[in-house]
Amino acid sequence: MLRRLHLIVGLAGVVAFLLTGQYMHWAHAHLQGMADGPRLIYRSSHIYLLWACLLNLGLGCYVHSFSMVAAKVAQAAGSITVVIGPPLLCWSFFYETYNEELLRPVGHWAIYLALGGTALHVVASLLQKVMHAKP
Repeated sequence: MLRRLHLIVGLAGVVAFLLTGQYMHWAHAHLQGMADGPRLIYRSSHIYLLWACLLNLGLGCYVHSFSMVAAKVAQAAGSITVVIGPPLLCWSFFYETYNEELLRPVGHWAIYLALGGTALHVVASLLQKVMHAKP
């Protein structure tokens, strides 16, 4: 189930990435003539969206089921946090672009959630290996 969820979110996010690229091209003339701050926010949000989607696709290709309960819990928690990233980054792309301070609290949360989710996947894998290691 986690594998399928990551693949669906990853593929949907790649479509969103392509559409945000088209949005920048058609709605904002590929950001030409735009002030540096908003242009930087648009481009970085666009690339972060791709990164979060590729992270989901990678997990979707390689995640496997663990037998140990603690590893399963860590893996599920990690997957949920990673899956949340692309929708948050889509939101950030459209709603955090024009602000005076160039702050992106939603975008930051998405990146931190990806870090935490990836760390939880590492913990899950280590728990599974340590508990099933043969002496």
